[in-house]
Amino acid sequence: MRKLFFALGAIAVGVGTSAISLASTVSTSSISKLASSTMASYAGRATTFTKMLSSPPGSAASLDMRAALRHGASKSSLHYVSTSVGSGLTTTITGDVKQTFGTQTIVVSYQGAKVSMVVELIGHEAYFRGGALAIEALINLNPDQAAAAAGQWVSVVPADTAYYESTAAALTVGSVISEIALSPPITGARNVVKGGRAVLEISGAWTGDGITAKEHATASLEVTKGSKSLPVEFAGVVPASSKTSRFVDNMVVSRWGEAVHVVAPPASVPLSVILKSTTTTTQPVVV
Repeated sequence: MRKLFFALGAIAVGVGTSAISLASTVSTSSISKLASSTMASYAGRATTFTKMLSSPPGSAASLDMRAALRHGASKSSLHYVSTSVGSGLTTTITGDVKQTFGTQTIVVSYQGAKVSMVVELIGHEAYFRGGALAIEALINLNPDQAAAAAGQWVSVVPADTAYYESTAAALTVGSVISEIALSPPITGARNVVKGGRAVLEISGAWTGDGITAKEHATASLEVTKGSKSLPVEFAGVVPASSKTSRFVDNMVVSRWGEAVHVVAPPASVPLSVILKSTTTTTQPVVV
């Protein structure tokens, strides 16, 4: 999701004027807009990443980035922490993923109040669990559907179309790596020291679903040096405009090859069942 992220990789839009329950401070519409754009970005930027890897070689910095991303994508697992900030909302996604499954926790904060959700992916089936407000905001269900889903594991499959794409985003190694790929033009690289370790900081543009070239977003990617370089940290900025506030995103990647165990919930309710059970039908008027 997300990510999700959840939380990351998209423009935060304006905060709604009406707040609802959850300490009477969280605007569902605001969180929903941020979360849905973030999740769309996760789902869409994988395509951008694939095109980038198959495009003709570019500058030395571009080659360094590609090498690190390819090596990272080949790893069995990784840990990441992504933080996005815009329009007063902060979205934090913490994930542990392998090649075909993973788990993440999403927390969206606004004026001291928080909503959270846990999401898992096992093969081609995703699961989420959270409170009604979190589900309404992050999965984009209506209030009745969110209330029906609250507090229990809900399963989402590819047949659930857009719901599956957003829920399953950033839950595999490949999808996380796709999120930190810079877009052309790659403007250069410089040597920096991060956490006592020498790394290469590569600069470029930042585009993807939700962020177009018109936003003039920029980003940097730090990678380790050597023949088996790996991504370390991504940082992106979308400048403020007359319609949107400044949006920043940061993702730190670590624990390559860590042990990740994700087990399917012992019981879950299919999302299709919840959607069907909460569908309002209008009966014709009998005269």
